[in-house]
Amino acid sequence: MPKISIIVPIYNVSKYLRRCLDSILAQTYRDLEIICVDDGSTDDSPGIIDEYAARDARIVPVHKANAGYGAAMNTGLDMASGEYIGIVESDDCILPDMYEKLVRAADGEKLDFVKSDAYYWYETLDYKRNIHLGYMEQYYNKVLDDTYRNIFFDFYMNIWTGIYRKDFLQAHDIRFNESPGASYQDNGFWMQTLMYAERAMWLGEAFYLYRQDNPEASVKSPGKVYAMENEYTWLEEQLKKRGHYDLLPYCCYYRLFRDRGNFYRIADELKPEYREHLRQEYSRYKAYIKANSFLDTWMRRIIQDESFCEEIISQKALVKEKIATAQSIIIYGAGYRGSIALRNLHNLGVTDKISCFAVTSDVTEKVIASKKVLIIDDAVKKFKDSLVIIATVRGSGAYKAMSDKLNMLGVSNTIDVTTFEEKFYLV
Repeated sequence: MPKISIIVPIYNVSKYLRRCLDSILAQTYRDLEIICVDDGSTDDSPGIIDEYAARDARIVPVHKANAGYGAAMNTGLDMASGEYIGIVESDDCILPDMYEKLVRAADGEKLDFVKSDAYYWYETLDYKRNIHLGYMEQYYNKVLDDTYRNIFFDFYMNIWTGIYRKDFLQAHDIRFNESPGASYQDNGFWMQTLMYAERAMWLGEAFYLYRQDNPEASVKSPGKVYAMENEYTWLEEQLKKRGHYDLLPYCCYYRLFRDRGNFYRIADELKPEYREHLRQEYSRYKAYIKANSFLDTWMRRIIQDESFCEEIISQKALVKEKIATAQSIIIYGAGYRGSIALRNLHNLGVTDKISCFAVTSDVTEKVIASKKVLIIDDAVKKFKDSLVIIATVRGSGAYKAMSDKLNMLGVSNTIDVTTFEEKFYLV
């Protein structure tokens, strides 16, 4: 029996699949079962799976009719013979020592699951950034029990940076919602693992490369308007069937939390109609978000004030127009919010317009995402008439200092990264 069964759900990812499988086979921890579940792919993915299976007996090829992500994952769960379950999405990659370090922690501390950090990964830009939550530092690398359950939900949401004890999953009947397509079925699995785990750990090290430059990724689809809500409806029904009413607050809170994100995700022309749906959602679930004054205020405003919705759409359109007409873009700020600017520009398909990153002084990184990092004085001289994105929090001391600097340099064509955070959906 292998120690770890890794489930790789596959659907039309031939462009990325070899790189993914190579990264799994390169693991320093060798006691693996790699279950490749082909969910009815119509490209070269089935042949690639069979090719790799012929080369390495640890790969278990599964070919099935298309039934969606949830069904593919449940097929993998049913076939898994390992003590632990791992998950790798077929367009992503992992670093060589991932499972060695995860299984060491899981075995050593008798964990229900152990997770780690990840990287936002843009292979086409030769760029990755660690998703490490600094404000959670005190909770990394320690065993967290039921006392910390609320904290579980504050870590970065994903299902693939860790391993889960199979007995734990089976004891609580933790499975995936089998809805058609690949539409947020990971949410229900994620929620259940956090709801039921008694011993968990998050390692403060990143091993997982979460690809951001696959245009076919389901999370990037502006359609599928109610897919997220359907997932939480399914989860709510599961909890009620089990009689676990004490866990409903988690489900219902995150339902409305995701509703807000979904509003920004869907196409702008669908937003006005979606307001009525939000009205119904808020009417039913508002008690669960009372403690979150920001979310509660946003919900009330979006359903009561039609002009607020119109303002979001119009301001977003203005920003997109400003970016579309720019000949060149300078990202002023090379830290966390500089990466937010980069990721939003990538989502808009305009990274080719980025001339450079810029800082006020002290260049510590010379290149970010294949773009040079310059002192802002030199950047505006070299790339005249560029649109400058101020990559810091609007209203902060740093924002004022950067704005004053741009005024001194005679730069008036700017937008701030906070606008992206307020008006755009960021994967």
